[in-house]
Amino acid sequence: MPQFYLIPKKLARKAPFLVTVTQWLEARAFAFIFWIMRRLSLEQASRLSAFAFGLLGPHGDKADKARTNLAIAFPDASEEWREHTTRQIFRYLGISAAELIKLEEIWQQRHQRLEWEIAPEAAQVIERKGAAIFVSAHVGAWQVANLLSLEYGLTISTIYAPESNETLANIMLELRESFGVGLISSEAGVRPLMKELAAGNSIGMAMDTRLDTGKLLPYFGRDALTNTTPARLALRSGAALLPIRGVRLPGNRFRICVYDPLVSQQPDAPVEEQAAELTVQINRYFEEWIREYPEQWICLKRRWPKAHRL
Repeated sequence: MPQFYLIPKKLARKAPFLVTVTQWLEARAFAFIFWIMRRLSLEQASRLSAFAFGLLGPHGDKADKARTNLAIAFPDASEEWREHTTRQIFRYLGISAAELIKLEEIWQQRHQRLEWEIAPEAAQVIERKGAAIFVSAHVGAWQVANLLSLEYGLTISTIYAPESNETLANIMLELRESFGVGLISSEAGVRPLMKELAAGNSIGMAMDTRLDTGKLLPYFGRDALTNTTPARLALRSGAALLPIRGVRLPGNRFRICVYDPLVSQQPDAPVEEQAAELTVQINRYFEEWIREYPEQWICLKRRWPKAHRL
């Protein structure tokens, strides 16, 4: 997660004394914002957060990364479209923040707000509560999809990236606990993930961001460093590999979609080759979701190698 939100990274590197002060201010600012939003309805919180993020976000350095990612993923789109979509991305980032803060309310009102679309083979895995790896992307209502564990009584541990700001990290950890899932830090490595799968439990991760130790695989027609860990874990543990996403519907409602398990098309190949092929399948799902809702793709970090910068 970002080390800071309110000052550019380059400025912080030039003036390190700003980091401590800024993180202290950020933690209290976010705590105050969250306190206000908890007292609003989901509709009110979403509108307020979308306005605030949409007003401030497009003027920061993260907006430049979003524009670059959009230019690579949608090379035929106009500059005007990219600029408009970038502004919308920050509005939806605000909506995502509101959904995280109001996740308990969404669950309490689940009969009015949630619907489920479970593919047949995925339903079999869920019904027998078999070990599974749920993979998603930062597009749509990806955080709301975590409520699958509460709806179906599953034991799922979600991988999260802890904030470097310790005070803010505690606030975010408290919010993530409302997912109804276990939490495993991305810094913990593979061992706790294997332990969960060996116990017959499941894990979930949003895996569409760049991983510097990942494998170069095609993503929107360009090679991008990609996390193959979910596929490798599935191959070694026998757990089902299930794409999952949350789709926003009118009226602050959500459809949670779980797709059939992904299966290697080259079962006799070495594990690493199968893992790469399965990850390409995952990327195709993500590409489809992003093409459907590009304005809901939270792509605020560089996704492709710098050589592809347009």
